[in-house]
Amino acid sequence: MTASDKDTVDLDMNALDALFVEAVNDASTQPSESFMARVVTDALARQSMPKIAPPSLWVQITAMVGGWQGMGGLVAATCAGFWIGINPPEGLPTQLETFLGSETSVSLLEDGIEDTGIFGFGWDMEEG
Repeated sequence: MTASDKDTVDLDMNALDALFVEAVNDASTQPSESFMARVVTDALARQSMPKIAPPSLWVQITAMVGGWQGMGGLVAATCAGFWIGINPPEGLPTQLETFLGSETSVSLLEDGIEDTGIFGFGWDMEEG
């Protein structure tokens, strides 16, 4: 490209820019307000509205118990109940025996059978 070609291109680009500025400022080339309103109305009529997904079961349960604060309380109560069930306080069995009037015991295995698989490889049997 020679210097004269470059000048011609610059002149053509400047002329093109001037035409664009003139077209933007010309009121006769702008669409009317009623036309734009019809275009927007037609566009909105053809758009599908998004469907809202129903809340999941977990969200519904959380909402029923009072949100995350309620869930935290349920978790704390569950942990406390589990711990008391596994390792009851010393006074609890005595009160239960008094209430029932007899001593109760539960045996998972028949007498004389030692299954070390249930009791963690027999570790609880070794301690006195």
